[in-house]
Amino acid sequence: MSEAATADDWRRLVFDETVAGLVLVDQRGVIIGANPCARRMFGYGAAAEVIGLPFARLLPQASPWSGGSGLGLEGVRRDGAHFPVDARFSAIARDGESLILATIVDLCEASAEGAALIAHAEELERLNERLARFAFVASQDLQEPLRKIADFGALMEQAISRGAQEEIVHANSVMRFSALRARALVQDILSFSRIVNDELELAALDLREAIALALAAVSPTIAETSARVEIDLPDVSITADATQFQRLVQNILANAIKYRKPGQPAAIDIRGFCDESSLCLAIADDGIGFEAQYAQKIFEPLKQLHSKVDYPGSGVGLAICKAIADRHGWRLSVEAAPGVGATFFIVLPLREASA
Repeated sequence: MSEAATADDWRRLVFDETVAGLVLVDQRGVIIGANPCARRMFGYGAAAEVIGLPFARLLPQASPWSGGSGLGLEGVRRDGAHFPVDARFSAIARDGESLILATIVDLCEASAEGAALIAHAEELERLNERLARFAFVASQDLQEPLRKIADFGALMEQAISRGAQEEIVHANSVMRFSALRARALVQDILSFSRIVNDELELAALDLREAIALALAAVSPTIAETSARVEIDLPDVSITADATQFQRLVQNILANAIKYRKPGQPAAIDIRGFCDESSLCLAIADDGIGFEAQYAQKIFEPLKQLHSKVDYPGSGVGLAICKAIADRHGWRLSVEAAPGVGATFFIVLPLREASA
């Protein structure tokens, strides 16, 4: 294949595949070529439908032979609808003939894509900031069990040299507990990172079925603690990542069971309230509750309001819930009072409204 033929193939490929609208105009102002993007932009199908039309049919206000850019122009679609465009006009020569290549951008489509990109960038920035804070706090929390492992490892060596069996057993117990805590922290860091970074697999979910799956995941704990769960949910569908939605509900249920009143089984109510466009999912418990001033802090990574001895854990569960809600664009909040319990609220759009 000759070099000229190869160049023609490349020009044809660029003309057909570029994401901007390209229109080729002859000296009479008649369209002699329009790429697929331009035809879609102006509402035409096959190339034959637009070739032969006057260029003024697409851009009545444009002066392509003046060169440069056409700012603040209006395009006219095939059905007569007007829309804002920007256009750039370039003079080219082909077979001794002077032509104009018009590069046209639909400003409505460009602004929508730009807004989506900005929103995505802002979401990434928020998620990265949260992940950075989480990693910092986690690194601080990891120092405690690691320090204990190092300190009691030295004490165990001394106890072994003296043959002090009780000290050996105690040091081994502390080291094992610290190692398990460090491992749990690392696992929670990985879980939080996956929640923040994994792609959402959005799908239509039946609310009742999704809640049932979350309950099934914590059913051993429910049975072990004799917790009572009551459900009153509307028959609606939502759009969500199934795994993450179930994780969110599962963590809130586990939290309610964990912070039950001493000596009493947890009582949990799961209810849903709908308006025309949204669902408010309320998960209430009758546990030990907490002061209202901590309603935001409990969603921070590794934040625990109660004694780690009485209520062991890493404090990551509710931070994961917050990350899931934020990624979906939902509102997650909590109301609580000491000795009364806590109610978590998740506000999200209904499937019918968002579809």
